[in-house]
Amino acid sequence: MYKDELWYRQLIRDLETYRSDFTEKQLHAYQIDLMLRLALRIKEASDACETCRSFQSILSRLAEELPQLPTSKAQRHYQAQQLRLIVEHFVKAHRLAPAYYYTHLYANYGFIAGSFLGIAVGLLVLNNGLYLPVAAVIGLVLGILLGYRTDAQIKHAQRII
Repeated sequence: MYKDELWYRQLIRDLETYRSDFTEKQLHAYQIDLMLRLALRIKEASDACETCRSFQSILSRLAEELPQLPTSKAQRHYQAQQLRLIVEHFVKAHRLAPAYYYTHLYANYGFIAGSFLGIAVGLLVLNNGLYLPVAAVIGLVLGILLGYRTDAQIKHAQRII
């Protein structure tokens, strides 16, 4: 636990030194706040989870490479990919999720399901293409509502990253 606390403090110190180098727009684009929240959750879970312990080195390396982000598109892509992998681990293994995670996920699923339903009903059964956009919008709205409800439950249970 002590080693994890030292790692966390060092990471926070490193990220705070780079915070002044970036604008607010860059801080949001480079997901610095997400990195801080993930670091806290990794520190809490690293005693029980070996995967979380391995994420410590990944986050440390990402923090070291922050000055390269404005000039390297490949580095920005790599950072986003690594953060996405860490978030997916927390969603699957620890039942934690970032804010509006399920809203975005279910909105995509609802749009796809609505599009398929619109194609099936509108074009194949009724031979009218008007049902395709209507069904897609209905699926999107239902997906957003279901995702928002799930996000509210996660927030109520205090399982947000």
